[in-house]
Amino acid sequence: MMTVRGYIRKFLLMNWKNHKLQLANPLELVVILLLPPLFTLLAVLMRFFIPVDPRSDRVYDPIDLDRSWMQMIDKLERARQVADMHNVMGNPFTPHLIIGWAPKRYTIFQAMMRRVEKQVDPMTMVGFEDCEKMRESMIQNSLFAGICFDGTPFDENEVFEEDTLESTTNILPMLNYTILLPSELRLLDGDFRMANWMTLYNDDPHTYVLIRLNQPYEGGFVGYVREGFIRLQKAVSESFLLLTSHKSLPTIQIRRFPVTGRKQDPLMGNLDYGMSFIIIIGFLFPAQLLVWQVVSEKQTQVRQFLINMNIGNLIHFVSWYLKGLIYEMISSVIIAGLLKIRWDQDHGVLTQTPWYILLLVLFCYNCATVAFALMVAAFFRNALNAVRVLTILWIMSYLPTFILSNNVEGNIHALRYVSYVLPNVVATLVFEFLIERESIVHLTWEDSGYNLNYNPGPITVTSSAWILILNSLVYCTIGLYVDMWRGGNRSAKKAKKPTDVIASIHEDSYHDRGDSFTHQNQAIGVNSTKIYEVEPSHRRFKVKIKKLCKRFAANDRPALNLFSWNVYENEVTVLMGHNGCGKSTLLKILAGLVVPNRGTVMISTHNIQTERKAALMELGIAFSYDMLLTGFTVLDYMRFICRVKGLHNNIEIDGQSNYYLNVLQIGDLRTKRIRTLTDRDLCLVLICCAFVGNSPIVLIDDIHADLDKNSQSLVWKLINEEKSKRTIILVSNSPALAENIADRMAIMSNGELKCTGTKPFLKNMYGHGYRLTCVKGKNYKMEDLFGMMNSYMPNMSIERDIGYKVTFVLENKYEDQFPMLIDDLERNMQQLGVVSFRIRDTSMEEIFLRFGCEDNEQSGAFQSHENTQILLEEYYSTLAWANEKGRRAGWKLFLLHGRAVILKRWIAALRHWTVLIFEILAMALIAVCTFSGVFIYDRNYELAPLTFNLSQLNTVDAFVELFSDEEDVKDMYAYYTELLYWYDAHVATLTRGRQNAYTLLTQNEFTSHVNSRYIFGATFDEQIVTAWFNNIPLHAAPYALNIVHNAVARHLFDEEATIDVTLTPLPFRTTINSFPPSSHTFGGCLAFGISFVLTFIWPAFSIYLITERGSVLKKQQYLAGVRVCSYWTFTVIYDLLILLILCASVVAMVAIYEDPSHDVMLYAYITLTLVLGGFWVILLAYIMATLCRNPCYGYLWLCGINSVGLVCFSQFYKTDTKNMLFEPTFLAMYTVGTVICKLFMIFEFKLICTDPIVKFTSVEVFKCNSTPNCCIKMDYNTDTAGVYQDLVVLTILDIILLACFFVVEYHSILGFADCRMSSRTQQPSDSNQDSDEFPGVISKDNRAFPEKERAKDLDEVERRKYAAVGIGIVAKYRENQVLRDLDFTVAKSECLSINGANNSGKTTLLKVMVNEMKMNAGQLWIRDCKVNEHPLRCYRMVGYCPQKDSLPPEFTPRELLYIHAMFQGHRHYIGRELSDALLRLMGLTPCWNRSVRMCTSGQIRRLYFAYAVLGSPELICVDGVPAGLDPTGKRIVLMMTSSMQAMGCSFLYTTLTGLDAERLSPRTPLLLEGQLWMIRPMDEGSENYRYGYQVEVRFKRKVNPNVSMSRATWNLINHFPMSPTKKFSAFMEIKFPTAVLKIEREDSMVYQIPLGTTCFSEIFLTLRKDAFEMNIEDYFITRNMLVGFQIFTYDQHQDNP
Repeated sequence: MMTVRGYIRKFLLMNWKNHKLQLANPLELVVILLLPPLFTLLAVLMRFFIPVDPRSDRVYDPIDLDRSWMQMIDKLERARQVADMHNVMGNPFTPHLIIGWAPKRYTIFQAMMRRVEKQVDPMTMVGFEDCEKMRESMIQNSLFAGICFDGTPFDENEVFEEDTLESTTNILPMLNYTILLPSELRLLDGDFRMANWMTLYNDDPHTYVLIRLNQPYEGGFVGYVREGFIRLQKAVSESFLLLTSHKSLPTIQIRRFPVTGRKQDPLMGNLDYGMSFIIIIGFLFPAQLLVWQVVSEKQTQVRQFLINMNIGNLIHFVSWYLKGLIYEMISSVIIAGLLKIRWDQDHGVLTQTPWYILLLVLFCYNCATVAFALMVAAFFRNALNAVRVLTILWIMSYLPTFILSNNVEGNIHALRYVSYVLPNVVATLVFEFLIERESIVHLTWEDSGYNLNYNPGPITVTSSAWILILNSLVYCTIGLYVDMWRGGNRSAKKAKKPTDVIASIHEDSYHDRGDSFTHQNQAIGVNSTKIYEVEPSHRRFKVKIKKLCKRFAANDRPALNLFSWNVYENEVTVLMGHNGCGKSTLLKILAGLVVPNRGTVMISTHNIQTERKAALMELGIAFSYDMLLTGFTVLDYMRFICRVKGLHNNIEIDGQSNYYLNVLQIGDLRTKRIRTLTDRDLCLVLICCAFVGNSPIVLIDDIHADLDKNSQSLVWKLINEEKSKRTIILVSNSPALAENIADRMAIMSNGELKCTGTKPFLKNMYGHGYRLTCVKGKNYKMEDLFGMMNSYMPNMSIERDIGYKVTFVLENKYEDQFPMLIDDLERNMQQLGVVSFRIRDTSMEEIFLRFGCEDNEQSGAFQSHENTQILLEEYYSTLAWANEKGRRAGWKLFLLHGRAVILKRWIAALRHWTVLIFEILAMALIAVCTFSGVFIYDRNYELAPLTFNLSQLNTVDAFVELFSDEEDVKDMYAYYTELLYWYDAHVATLTRGRQNAYTLLTQNEFTSHVNSRYIFGATFDEQIVTAWFNNIPLHAAPYALNIVHNAVARHLFDEEATIDVTLTPLPFRTTINSFPPSSHTFGGCLAFGISFVLTFIWPAFSIYLITERGSVLKKQQYLAGVRVCSYWTFTVIYDLLILLILCASVVAMVAIYEDPSHDVMLYAYITLTLVLGGFWVILLAYIMATLCRNPCYGYLWLCGINSVGLVCFSQFYKTDTKNMLFEPTFLAMYTVGTVICKLFMIFEFKLICTDPIVKFTSVEVFKCNSTPNCCIKMDYNTDTAGVYQDLVVLTILDIILLACFFVVEYHSILGFADCRMSSRTQQPSDSNQDSDEFPGVISKDNRAFPEKERAKDLDEVERRKYAAVGIGIVAKYRENQVLRDLDFTVAKSECLSINGANNSGKTTLLKVMVNEMKMNAGQLWIRDCKVNEHPLRCYRMVGYCPQKDSLPPEFTPRELLYIHAMFQGHRHYIGRELSDALLRLMGLTPCWNRSVRMCTSGQIRRLYFAYAVLGSPELICVDGVPAGLDPTGKRIVLMMTSSMQAMGCSFLYTTLTGLDAERLSPRTPLLLEGQLWMIRPMDEGSENYRYGYQVEVRFKRKVNPNVSMSRATWNLINHFPMSPTKKFSAFMEIKFPTAVLKIEREDSMVYQIPLGTTCFSEIFLTLRKDAFEMNIEDYFITRNMLVGFQIFTYDQHQDNP
């Protein structure tokens, strides 16, 4: 168990790692720290343009109801006169000055209305029998108002004397009446949109607090005083009290709360919607990068590796959480500073809010958002998908604020509480609260707001902090649980579950009998045979594997099938097998990175299933480059690995790190960052990391295949030095490597172990004669050679016949014929056309081909040369059929390319179906939010009656003030207080102050906060009762007046007296109720929704484009023949089709909303806006795909650029388009949002003006001074009110972006290379002044010279005979000049193999040839086309196989090759046949329907080669392949190369070994110091070969006893103990005195013997006889050596001397 100290160390190490990596990436650091504050600068900028408005204290006088009433009467009389002139009836805006009342049969109501009529003069009163008739009359005759009484408490025939109730009569003092008024307001100040009583909510949804406070003293809009309601309420209620009480009433006046704020900040009107949005969008980008980093660590299996090293998920989660929180808090501190700095006139953005409150809110929000991001990251293993889903969820978590804003009364209670789990919703609500507090500058800040905003009251800072902290805990719990559930801890437990052995699979006796080997009842050489060497008794098991099974998918064949294997300590074990056989899977299971389905693994004494961490701490691994933390320097990373493995002594750590770096000769890289290293350096660093930390077991995957010979020798030397104290398991497909460093070898196939043992054991068991290889000359005679061979050995088998070499098998049963055969061949070399031949014993390659191939029954199997030949012929027959049919041309080719492009994009989209589901859900939520107003209020809504009873209020906050000592006043005061307490109100009791003035009329703390705390109140004075009301709520005035009336009624009668007043709006008579009365209109929500989609969801397709551009896939499409115009035409068409689907969806939504008032022009303009906005995003994505190589960065850039416009739109978005500025229209998303809002505003205006009542009122009554103005024709394209200018700006933006895209793409594909090259090629380089001098490391062989002069001297006619010609090519990588005036030629049908060390420029040269990398100077021709002038024509003649690439994981090999065939112009059905035939030939059928992400590295290399050769291009550039391929795949590549050479194709290889280059290429060039050095071309059959013999031997590691050497030889050697090399030197000196030692190494020697001093057969027989005694493991005898750069049989030597 790990101690507390150990946990702390691991935790600190993970934090050090996270921060170190973050500091190593300054661009990400800038985004994380400064992007949120940069968005906040928009609010700061607005501070300079919107200053604080200084105002004096405003104390309102009591409302003069008489004056207000007469002003209303005057306006209505004039309006009625206009209506009478035009004979207009039924217009609610021009009523008759008549008040109806009912029921008139009640004498008490008659008496009341006679009193009321005197107070409403000049109105007349008309009685009705019942309220329904009165209602009908009001509608038909446009009466001003109606009063409906409830007669239940009264008798119809009450007795009155002079309008006074008889004193002897008692009635119940309970008055309930309803005032009926039209829903439309009469005195609407010309704005029809808001001309209703708004009884559906308490707060005005269209304005914010400051606007309501600044409205006129009588109440402003929806003014109960201005519309006459308060006059009627006061008159009716007081008439009842006077009539029934026989007492006088106090004077009741109504009065507004004073506004004592010293200053008002109109900026808060903009920030009311926008401040929270700025914060939310600003912190989105750090969250995206955090998720990218976390999931990338899991995707590359770094997380799993660290978990295996005993660093659990909890440590990882907490360290990542702290890392994200720290950086976001730094941003929050900057944001708080920006918001608090006094920028203008001693005012900041949030002047009132204390800095610690702001930091508290931001801190809690950061806690929740970081936890939210980590929770999302826990569900993903694909970083790009995680970033996309986080972005979608981030926006989705903000969208409910639109529903909450439209549902201000809290009708959907559950939604409000559920939305609290979303941090962005909580942040929006709390910032709205802060903005509300900032509207009026108070003396002190309090954590309380206006209580009628929402049903449960406002969300305060305290409550929001608790909610956000609770949310963060919930998110962390979920994220940690998912991490542990999907991580290594649960995987280990899952593996413990026992499973029954599958009965159909036989048991392997190897597990139970370690001391035997079994042939499994089949002959040796059959694939199903399993042969195991007797296990050594003196060695202990270090790794023991039993019945291991692994299947990645139910339909896949098993990667491991009952695999059992023992690995012994202090040995180097090389594991071999065909590509895809399960080697890497096995190593990953051993390393704990993959969980097996069943089986047992023992590492040392630990069972990996039960003692996982203890077992895995024994391991050092060197797998793929992805597991490197690229932000570290080399030394820091090695220190990190040491500490992960448990080392803590700094001296020991640095000592080990420096030692291994120096051993591999990369000590100069220790301070370089890993991301700057080349592939060669990365490989060596990985190997160093495997050995540091004292790991007793080292696992090395096939990462060293691309190393040059010098680098490989360094690795082999290190392995040989370390094996005495470690167990090393190395995966490789190189038989040469296995023969050089392996103590024990194992060969597996199809997930099963086929054979294992030492090299001598395997060779003895499977040795099958010798191999005779003949090198063909110019006059090679195949039939004569075969005839001679068969004359000595009937039915001699040919192992391979590829290129310039043919290999025969010399079976041991004809060993007596060997000397005669060899002598005859040597004598007749010239006649047979053989320039050289060599003989060797059975090698590991032959053993591999016997056991390491896929089974015959597997499709695409290659066990024999004949099978490969059959598949090769099948492919070429399919290719011939395709060529016979011909390739598409003209418009048919254009359409075929379109089909391929659209298929490619469609497949890429469907593969991310999980993200697609989130995107659909997000758009569905956007649709719900857009229709939220309709769902809540419905179309053509009607107003609900509103009773001014305290029971209708959710909470009641009121105050009461006593200003008299009279008993009557005290009694009314007591009843008023009692009424408030009866309804659970919060009552503030005020006392008379020293100033002897009402509290609200003096400067004090209470007055400064009264508007934010109380809805109404009352002051009881002598003979005067003042009903105070707060103007922020819409309906406070009637409530304030009615409760005073109730208090007076109880004073006059008793506590049972009640007066209830109800406002009942009549149904709308006009169309102004066509649109829901929500705070966010349908157009506004749709504008935000569309902007969200275009900003955050729509740009996701750029990820694929960037991935395609980051790989060579896009270049491969151009090389296949696709034209730039067709590629981009159909790419744009596909994106536009998807955009049109989006447009159709939006238009359908709008049509549903507008039904039945459809407007085709509106649909057209919405579509045009979406197309222009979407096209902007498309073009911007194309540009980002060209400029960015990291998909995440490109996606973030797209979101960031577009979100600037969206944030600006959120600041200026209002229900009125007048507030939308024209200046920010250069921001596309701002323009899109503005246009959508304007379009719906115009549509609403048009629809409202189609109503005849509204049109008449606007034109005749308001004289065109109304909103909307129905005097003018509303049109979408007018210069003033329309969207013409905005659409023009958006079109110009698209055109500018299109021009930029053209420039960028032209430079990327075509380049401005021609003009650039012409200016540089005229300047000769100093590096080539003396072209005849060789670099110092090259042997000065007089036949080796640079080919520069030949390439320069070629004229235009001669150049056409070559496949490629390059002159003076200069290429730079960063500041390093890689190619320096390089000249070369590649002839037609030639295979040119370029040798050279890693980092010499081979890959750079190939990239220059396919224009993947630009030349800095020089000229290059492909056939007769100059690359600088005709790059596209050159593309179509070249096939390119990269050394390393990251293909888009969305595709399968079959899909990729099929699309590639269509790009080449093959008909789709021919392309399918051709690609399938090639895949079968390359052995890719087992994985052709599997994602390339699931393919092995060898399979990927085969796929690259298939890409390059498909369609037989004229020049094929192969980089990397066949390195990393198994011998079978390598044979296929060589056979295809040879056969395609015969068809006229030319090849340019970079990684062929010397022997393979000799097989295919007559020239052996070397790329050194930026120039190409070559051997003279072969003019004569033997000119390139020097006569003589060469003997290469390799010694065994274990010395054999001397048993049979002749006495004379022993006497000469003197019987002294000697090393194998000295012993063999003495032997050669005795046997072949003329032999010259060329190379001597510890385990091998090379001698050359002059011709004429001996013969080939004598050398062969001598070595064959004494090989065992001389401790020789392998020997290789060659007649005639290739001149120039020496070629060796064993690849441990460098090919250049």
